[in-house]
Amino acid sequence: MFRQLKYALSIVILSAIQLLAASAACAAEKASWQAEWDATLQAAKKEGQIFIYAAIGPYHPGIFAQFQIAFPDIKVTLIHGNSNRISPRLMAERRAGKYLADIYLGGPTSLYSFYKNQLFDALAPQLFLPEILDTSLWFEGKHFYIDAERKFIFVNEGSVSGFALSVNTQQAKASEFKSYWDVLQPKWKGKIVSLDARDPGFGASELRYVYYHPDLGPEFIRRFFGEMDVQLSREHQQALDWLGIGKFAICAFCRDGFVTRAKKQGMPVEYIRPNDLKEMPRLRGSASAITLVNRAPNPNAAKIFINWFLSRRGQIVYQESHGDRDSMRLDIPKDKVPIDQRRRPDKKYFFVEGPEYMDVKPALKIVEDALAGKPRSQ
Repeated sequence: MFRQLKYALSIVILSAIQLLAASAACAAEKASWQAEWDATLQAAKKEGQIFIYAAIGPYHPGIFAQFQIAFPDIKVTLIHGNSNRISPRLMAERRAGKYLADIYLGGPTSLYSFYKNQLFDALAPQLFLPEILDTSLWFEGKHFYIDAERKFIFVNEGSVSGFALSVNTQQAKASEFKSYWDVLQPKWKGKIVSLDARDPGFGASELRYVYYHPDLGPEFIRRFFGEMDVQLSREHQQALDWLGIGKFAICAFCRDGFVTRAKKQGMPVEYIRPNDLKEMPRLRGSASAITLVNRAPNPNAAKIFINWFLSRRGQIVYQESHGDRDSMRLDIPKDKVPIDQRRRPDKKYFFVEGPEYMDVKPALKIVEDALAGKPRSQ
């Protein structure tokens, strides 16, 4: 009996020691990141400002307003607009020896070109909040980066998308499409309007998705543009109007957001859900990546913003500012994300923003060859 009590007591003492050690380690870890946060925040307050360049599509002004409320001592100057305007501005500033930007948020195509020209500092070393570093809180248990080094261009969004197809419901039903290959059926020849993939304003991420997809690839692009007698358009609204009035039965590359708004306005249109097709859908990170511009004038304010933006609170603000984007974070509510854009646990997804999939030139060459002799859309 005495030996049993002695053994039990030793177990209790050992457990208590282990608990105390774990608590001490936890406290030390907290003290470490908390001290870094406090020191960085004080330095950021001395800088007193931050210059953020952001693409107008995925980055609602409300995001930066919330950051300003959280950190009133850091004045936010927001350069907000289309990437084809912001990017030349940033390059012009650099050529003039002006280093004004701290943060650039935008799409992977423009950011990747800046990355290749060494305009960014590594973002990964700036991350220090435990809730960001804990990869179990992120989709697939990891951080997603566009660059091969996995430290410069951080992708925070992973909404479900694909090769966008929509139908006029008086001429076709979304449910009859089980695969992307169904759009190549002879009955749809001459009944498809498509955004012109050769246009500089075209969203290249969808074309890259098709080109690199293991079940689609170059042959699909060749047949779609070469055999289906598609009508080309340079404007989303024009293409969607043509779809709505029944001039065409199918619209290719018409963004789901445009289609959803048109449907709410009473137009007979329906978006074909990528989750309902047999091919692996893509994760849409096409306009939602964050970078740290090198030679940033306010590096501490930039560090605070990066950690706030990728924190649970920051990603809730990001996600809710749009209502149709699914953050890569798993520990935030998803009930407000439309089911069409929400990731499903039973599906596998194709992250086309990886470095091995960024080159769109081979796909564009196929489009050019398929459309040889056909004038550019108006």
